[in-house]
Amino acid sequence: MLYWSSIYIAAGEGYRDIAVQDEPIPQVQFASGETLYVEGLLEGRWAGRYWTADGRLPWPFDLRAEDAFLIEVKTEPTAMGEVLSKGWKFKSAEELPATERGADHFVVELSRESPSLGVKVHTLVDGTPVLVRWLEIENASDKPVALTRVQPWTTRIYAHTYARNYLSADDAAPFALGYFTKDEWGWEGWFDWKALPAGRTEVECDKGQGFDDPFFILQNRATGEYFIGHLAWSANWKMEFEYKKVRDPGLDSLRFGVGPAADSTLRVIAPGETIVTPQMHLGMVAGDLDSAVQTMHDHLRDTVLPTRKPERSHLIQYLVPADQGYPRESEKGFTEEVAFRNIDLAAAIGAELFTLDAGWWDVPLDWQPSTQRFPNGLKPIVDYVHEKGMLFGLYSEIEGGRGSIEESKVYQEHPEWFGAKNVVKLSIPEAAEWVESEAIRLIEEYDLDLFRLDYNPVYTYEGPETPRDGFMENNYWRYYEAFYGIFERIHKKYPDLILQQCSAGGARNDLGAASRFHEDYLTDGLWIPNVLRSYCGQTLGLPPESFVIAFGAYGQPTTGRPGNLDTHLRSTFSLSTPLFFAGMVGPDVERMAPERLEKHRRYAGIYKEFIRPLLPACRMYHHAPVSSRGGVDSSGWFAVEFAAPDRSKGWATVVRIGESDTDTCLFKPSGLDMGKTYRVRFDAADASLTLSGLEMVRDGLPVRLKSLASSELLLFEAE
Repeated sequence: MLYWSSIYIAAGEGYRDIAVQDEPIPQVQFASGETLYVEGLLEGRWAGRYWTADGRLPWPFDLRAEDAFLIEVKTEPTAMGEVLSKGWKFKSAEELPATERGADHFVVELSRESPSLGVKVHTLVDGTPVLVRWLEIENASDKPVALTRVQPWTTRIYAHTYARNYLSADDAAPFALGYFTKDEWGWEGWFDWKALPAGRTEVECDKGQGFDDPFFILQNRATGEYFIGHLAWSANWKMEFEYKKVRDPGLDSLRFGVGPAADSTLRVIAPGETIVTPQMHLGMVAGDLDSAVQTMHDHLRDTVLPTRKPERSHLIQYLVPADQGYPRESEKGFTEEVAFRNIDLAAAIGAELFTLDAGWWDVPLDWQPSTQRFPNGLKPIVDYVHEKGMLFGLYSEIEGGRGSIEESKVYQEHPEWFGAKNVVKLSIPEAAEWVESEAIRLIEEYDLDLFRLDYNPVYTYEGPETPRDGFMENNYWRYYEAFYGIFERIHKKYPDLILQQCSAGGARNDLGAASRFHEDYLTDGLWIPNVLRSYCGQTLGLPPESFVIAFGAYGQPTTGRPGNLDTHLRSTFSLSTPLFFAGMVGPDVERMAPERLEKHRRYAGIYKEFIRPLLPACRMYHHAPVSSRGGVDSSGWFAVEFAAPDRSKGWATVVRIGESDTDTCLFKPSGLDMGKTYRVRFDAADASLTLSGLEMVRDGLPVRLKSLASSELLLFEAE
């Protein structure tokens, strides 16, 4: 028996512990890093008792009782959904074997009658302040049960009234919500803050394939704490926040929950069947925004994102698609000759991986090379890529979604496998098996080093529905069960294969997809201000090395303006895994100016020698435009910083992306050691100097950029 009110747990970095209490009520305490979280069974409810971000236990009277999950079901098609809050009984609590990545795994088993359900509450603890939660829901009755709503984890946080009184009049709201505010093509990652008003606030995606992910940051401005969370889910979702404003004496509080959403039933559970909800990744951090973001990055790197071999990680990439650049405008279109010219160009600029992108086929879903444009098949191209010392990647849209799909063999044979916009219904097991077999065929037939997956129906809204046992079930749950399973199996079968997803640009950069793919394409909004703002938002949730990043013209993509080449190269090579499109580098090696070619090679050298070795474990700092005070539109400057964990090296990228009252950005590093001396290289100014960390942190480094799209790259190395 544990009496936690009398125990102090010293929780340091990486510390983790799970403790169970039997009396007076069943409770479980999770300690991870400096975070403590307790849940227990109270009057038939599995409830969250408290959170703390600093490792200290609360006073005994400070324990709370808020439902720790939300499950809503109905047993009759015409009935209203019933929220199953009370009526739960404790069955067991046990620690399961650690995960393959070493996270501790604990499960609490609950049951109830009427309706007869069993729930297993799973929690992962990995030593970071971010915990992982999901539910297994078993239908123990002899009738089907329709799951109409579910939130795998719900919780409440508090802002002490006396602390709120210290906020200024303009900052009277103690809670601010940070989230992606736009869900349109080219605007993914459009992060902004919203002060939460008293009452209920809802944020949702109802477009099926949206360009906003179920990621959020809650800022508790009264206590200096952050909650940062991902729902690992790729379809429609809803976030719910309820702010209760309490007058003295009392506490302001905010309850929140996030879960999948559908107009019809989410999932019909057959008698004896067990389903698994999406995972919720949630962390409580005391400190600043950078601390919260770095905590999430550490958690994802350690526990969630697919493992990969260093020699196949963060390679300089070049791809040639038919729907981008000059191949579309050449007389014969996208041909073998065009591919060969681009292979030469890719090798010349220092690329390490060449991808044959969209348009190498005639009929989508048949996935055979065009007999007219690639009369020799793809083997000569694959061989030439390898001859040039590069890896080979291939693009496909194996789920369908655009093009002349009705002409394909599979559509002719199985039209019932297709829904709106000719998307394959992965909710049909036979259709999912065919999609997986086609992906495997392409991987093996062309001995792929990289498989690049796209998905382009754009908005699918509610998607198809299927009648099951008298209920109308939305297909998304079964669709993504199949989708996630396909790529988990492919990763296991081909551990050296790089899996990259680029769904309509950045439409699937949620954690559900990102946890199954090594690389995520940042955005198709290729013009520089938007790409950098998108990058600022999306790297709050995912670490920078997980993205591949490409830049096009400065301004709207239809204008075709070339923009600033130095900024293009500095940004491409200093922010994430670099990728170049055909046509954005040059038509061919012979017609590329020598000085332009040399610039590509020089920045490729900086990336390989200085940046790439640090990128997979770097600490990232968001200076502008996104910060704890503003969103993507809050500044005309872009400034992000990266530092080695031991602060021995680092770099920063600064770009002028809009109007500003001054031509000078005073950049104050956050990731340097004030006790060290650094050699500082200004790339654009072509100057070096030696400064102490204290001088730079205290006084800042003036970066003067007079025009839009001008930039500076700062390289720091301790002496």
